[in-house]
Amino acid sequence: MTAADKSLFMKPMSKQHPNGGFANVESTGKGNECNWKDRLILRRYRFPASGESEQDLATRIDHAGAGYFFPLGTPDLETAAAKAAQIYQMAVKQGWNSVFQHFPRELIVSFEWCMNPVLWTYTTIHTLVGKRAGLASDSLPTNPNRQRVLVVELDAGIRRALCWSIDQQAGFGSVPCDSVESFTHALAFHKPRMVLLNHNLAGRIGFKSPGTIAPIQPGVSALTYSVHVDGDQMFVSTPGGAGGYLVKRIKPNRLLEPILNVASRSELMTDDLLLRVKYYFQELLQLHSSHDNTALAKLPRREREVLALLSKGCVDKEIAQAMGISVWTVHGHIKNIFKRLHVRTRTEAVIRYLEK
Repeated sequence: MTAADKSLFMKPMSKQHPNGGFANVESTGKGNECNWKDRLILRRYRFPASGESEQDLATRIDHAGAGYFFPLGTPDLETAAAKAAQIYQMAVKQGWNSVFQHFPRELIVSFEWCMNPVLWTYTTIHTLVGKRAGLASDSLPTNPNRQRVLVVELDAGIRRALCWSIDQQAGFGSVPCDSVESFTHALAFHKPRMVLLNHNLAGRIGFKSPGTIAPIQPGVSALTYSVHVDGDQMFVSTPGGAGGYLVKRIKPNRLLEPILNVASRSELMTDDLLLRVKYYFQELLQLHSSHDNTALAKLPRREREVLALLSKGCVDKEIAQAMGISVWTVHGHIKNIFKRLHVRTRTEAVIRYLEK
């Protein structure tokens, strides 16, 4: 069976947020610190450059039709709630752009290696702003043995986070590019081996193959990425009509993992990179097929039915109607599924189900 045959067919996730029922809901009185205590959460994935501990709290803040997760940098409830209230007030009074310049956001970045089948890696980052902004150097890599990667991103916090991540990976060094207007000069002056490019900017710089690693000029490959608020948004954004879907989480300091084995070659063609990417994902499939799926196999029948409906994008009310049970019973089944599969979100549970 080919890699495409064994690919994971992703369905749109439920719009209900996996960490609770408050996503995309804007309530009143959010300027009051007491109202934020009940909205504080622990996030599973950390960004090493942020210096946060596993006990540090976070929250999601919604305003004017948009919502983002914010790491709050402290395990203390009072301090975290006060910071959440401060962020919300700035969003209301000054707008999101002011917030983005002063407070780090938690975001998911997906790297679009191949369009058909869809082969993506993704990771969690925190934007580097304020006192953390200096962690990402704006200087050219001094080690001649490092492969230069030009990072084209307009958002300074995202650009710094991606540059920091690339600089942690052996053999690579980042070169930031902060505008479409400066891209041509940066490409000619820095002579990178690779361009990491925000998908939304591809058309503006003339890159004709967004979604697949491809040459942007002779000897230089370009890889597009997209930025998402959370995992659900990322999975829903995968292009439709592909022959298969494989999506793999990676660590922030391993962004270029799929091409590590060939990236150091002096003569490197884009076709070599794409072939290596496909081998990388095929190896993952072979490795996964040998894993023990006992926990999934041991789910009771009703919980398997709930999980199957979740994988089709059904919300709790739709699941309850389809199974002839109450919404509260659905909640109970989902809670048990989380416990049995050792996952924390609906998205993770569905991924486990689709990987079976």
